[in-house]
Amino acid sequence: MTLPEFSIRRHVMALMMSAILVLFGIIGYNEIGNDRLPDIDFPIISIQTALPGADPNTVEASVTQFIERAVNTVPGIDNVTSNSSPGISVVNVTFDLDKDIDVAFSEVQTRVSEEIANLPEDAEAPIINKVEADAQPVMWLSVQGDRDAQQLTDIARNTVRPLLEQIPGVGEVQVGGGRERRVRIELDADAMSREQLTVQEVMAAVESEHVIAPGGFLVGGRQERMVDLDLEYHDTDELNNLIVLEMDGRLVRLGDVSDIVDGLEDFRQLARFRGEPTVGLGVVKIAGANTVAIVEEVRNRLETEIRPMLPAGVEVNVASDQSVFINNLIDNLENTLLLAVLLAALVMWLFLKSLRSTLIISAAIPVSLLSVIAVMFFAGYTLNAMTMLAILLLIGLVVDDAIVVLENIWRYREKGESDPFQAAGDGANEVYTPVIASSLSLIAIFGSVLFMEGIIGRFFESFAVVVVFGVATSTFVALTLIPMLCSRFLQLPKKQGRVSRYIETAFQWLDDHYRDLLSWVLTLRVKALLACGLLFIASFWLLGQLGGEFAPEEDEGQFVVSMRAPLGVSIHYMNEKLAEVEHILGEQEEIDTYFAAIGLGTGEVNEAIAFVRLKPWGDRDATQREIMTRLNQAFTDLTGIRVFTASPGLVGGQRGEPLQFHVRGPDLDELSNVADEFMERLSAEEGMGEIDMELRLEQPDLQLIVDRERARLMGLNTNDIVQAVSVFIGGLDIARYDDDFGDGERVRIRLKGREDQFNTPEDIQRIWARNADGERLRLDSVAHFEEGHSPAVITRFDLQYSAPFFITPEMSLADAVDFVRAQANEVLPGGFSISLVGEAEEFERTVQAVIFVFVVSTLLVYMVLASQFNSFLQPFIIMLAMPLAIMGAVLGLWLTGNNLNIFSMIGMVLLIGVVTKNSILLIDLTNQYRLKQNLGINEALKAACPIRLRPVLMTSLTLILAMVPAALDTGPGGQGNTALGVTIIFGMTISTALTLLIVPCAYSLLEGAKNKIAVKKSQHQRA
Repeated sequence: MTLPEFSIRRHVMALMMSAILVLFGIIGYNEIGNDRLPDIDFPIISIQTALPGADPNTVEASVTQFIERAVNTVPGIDNVTSNSSPGISVVNVTFDLDKDIDVAFSEVQTRVSEEIANLPEDAEAPIINKVEADAQPVMWLSVQGDRDAQQLTDIARNTVRPLLEQIPGVGEVQVGGGRERRVRIELDADAMSREQLTVQEVMAAVESEHVIAPGGFLVGGRQERMVDLDLEYHDTDELNNLIVLEMDGRLVRLGDVSDIVDGLEDFRQLARFRGEPTVGLGVVKIAGANTVAIVEEVRNRLETEIRPMLPAGVEVNVASDQSVFINNLIDNLENTLLLAVLLAALVMWLFLKSLRSTLIISAAIPVSLLSVIAVMFFAGYTLNAMTMLAILLLIGLVVDDAIVVLENIWRYREKGESDPFQAAGDGANEVYTPVIASSLSLIAIFGSVLFMEGIIGRFFESFAVVVVFGVATSTFVALTLIPMLCSRFLQLPKKQGRVSRYIETAFQWLDDHYRDLLSWVLTLRVKALLACGLLFIASFWLLGQLGGEFAPEEDEGQFVVSMRAPLGVSIHYMNEKLAEVEHILGEQEEIDTYFAAIGLGTGEVNEAIAFVRLKPWGDRDATQREIMTRLNQAFTDLTGIRVFTASPGLVGGQRGEPLQFHVRGPDLDELSNVADEFMERLSAEEGMGEIDMELRLEQPDLQLIVDRERARLMGLNTNDIVQAVSVFIGGLDIARYDDDFGDGERVRIRLKGREDQFNTPEDIQRIWARNADGERLRLDSVAHFEEGHSPAVITRFDLQYSAPFFITPEMSLADAVDFVRAQANEVLPGGFSISLVGEAEEFERTVQAVIFVFVVSTLLVYMVLASQFNSFLQPFIIMLAMPLAIMGAVLGLWLTGNNLNIFSMIGMVLLIGVVTKNSILLIDLTNQYRLKQNLGINEALKAACPIRLRPVLMTSLTLILAMVPAALDTGPGGQGNTALGVTIIFGMTISTALTLLIVPCAYSLLEGAKNKIAVKKSQHQRA
């Protein structure tokens, strides 16, 4: 008993099996999350180590290189990058996608702990985190109100941030533009000279007079009392009275030689929201966490916990939010999905001319789609661009088998079979083999996808799983639920209406003309195949004309503006330039909000960034790319600063420029020359677009030169000289302080010279030091400053010095990569190389991976077809539809101006399996006619192919029309949908048209040749 016969007899069981799939799907749909893409965040571990006072060269040599070598032995590393800046070393270890981040964290922690002994004694303990130190937040919040910067910073850090950090999936919460509270002792150099004081004496006085110590307990008999030894100053007015020195019976107090201010830390960063001062909070997620779930929880806590507890006059607003695009993308795909279902139903009604038959076939859609929702839930997938596209494709795929089964049952009923149960069983059994064969072909193709690695593997994995289970379920439904429903509800119309007659007349005309055309083409078999071969070869030329990119740039409704001024400018200069950029942003009608900050992440005051959020898609006429292009033109008029716009990165924690690479080499000075020459070469090429190189080696600096012999003769040591200069110019945190009202906060006390007294190198003459004999000496008598340059940040990639390049090319990404490689071969000396990262690297991996899938899937399809048809030769005939489909896809991409990217490649992979269905239908029935009716080859083709014309057209048109909304999609995420839709539509259209003619020609030639060989062999044996 076959599966259709079993389902017809046990109709309740057939219905319940489908109902179970629907139930699980409904449950899964209510629990499944939303995201932009499958989980493609690389597991990244960041190691941050502080070496106070060290310059970048010292940090790189003493800390960074040791950490790099230690972590480089951890298995599963993709790359290691590092930044050595003044006093800070940051090493980011990026692992392969399949590496468990908790395991990676544990292994890195072990390696780093083993290396701590080799670090300098004054280096602080390394801080290891599960997120990249400069990872881009998925959301920025703005804390604003009628408070000063210190109060806003306290609210952001101590009230808002702790609640955000508790949210599952949040790796860290960055603070942008905030300034922590500091009690500042601003030394007056002139007053200190007048009182004959030195820095060391002030420091010693604070250390000896501002004291707190544990007192223990005083126990007497049966009673004990705690001893309080808190002799710190708890009021800044009292701190003024701290005795620094006694001179001739006169007490010199701290307030006599300094101004004591309850103020803020050094002015090294700022932030503004919509042009107004703010403190920003950036929510950074852990790799693999769900963006939408995190943002929804943040918004929930804002409403229920955070805003109710804020002081009056303070508010928290959302400055940027990646979930807006994600939710709009999913909504847009859901609308596209609904339209695709309606178009598919229209095709079925048009061909079947029966509402009841259309409803029977349509039953396969909810059962199949809800079953894959259940699979996605159990597999941990989300509703994202890739899984939703897979579901969209399934609209056209899941009804294919149902159409074939119902159409054949319908044909049996029209032939005069009066028993509906017998007609349903016989009709389903006749197409049992082609239905199974076509489904196994698709499953085999996407089964090979699971061998792919990297980002492309993650993209294809969820897509493939959804398609495989959707196809498997649709086959199950077509062979169980559809025959059962047909046996009970399928009815032939007793009388056709006028519309039905017109439609049937049109189809009959199409059948007749196809039969005539097929007969004519079979007389020109060789010529037809040669012509088709020439067209296929010509398509390779078109393929070479297509540009290549990893993914099309989407209109996400938000982008990033990066700003960089020359090294050495102050934050006041950068603030003026940022205001100019903000003014340009404020003039754009399409921009809703912008959050801008200086010194965010890197701490460099010559760098700034702005996160721009556009108005909703329906409220603006210009696209994101058009707005960015307009802004880039406006920014070119700004002087003294370079400004770049870029879309958000496709991968979390990375910049958004499509072309990113590192120029690497063993020598830092030579790297600078090589990178500059490389920059000139690239900038001269038309079409390379905006180029940003992050090699920061020309930081203006003042080198303190000490005459050590003279200093020794005068009784001064180098440490006292350096310490005095460090305190007066750089500042030093020397103690802690808390208020009388005891809020528990221990504020740092910072000792520094008055800023108005130290502005030029000559101001060193204001600094005095005391020698061993108690004599005060002016420092300019033994030391002076020399101007020079030093690295601001030293970048390394995979244990070599590197110059990172970030480019948004105007040409295709593939062409830009080819040009960069060609220039590298000409310019780079021995020992230097380039390493692609980001989308450029993944595009090359994608091309290799897709070629691998094409080869493996073709072999698997051949094996499936050979097994099903019990023939080594007929699978080649069936697979002839594959190159025809690729030819059509390439033509469509070229005509519509689309590039080769991950979406169009997905479409081509899918076409390999889909187009074989039509060939299977033609060849299977032809074989049956030859076997059962003893027809000749051409006679069997002329009899079978016209019968299969309608199901072939129905299945093809269903998929084609289901993809029309995607191809015409202009909403959020529509660019990827368009590439996929165009690929499927043109590939299916060309392959369907040619398959109906070329496959019969190939079958006729091959089977005819086989028969001739068999006849000759038989004659030879008889002879």
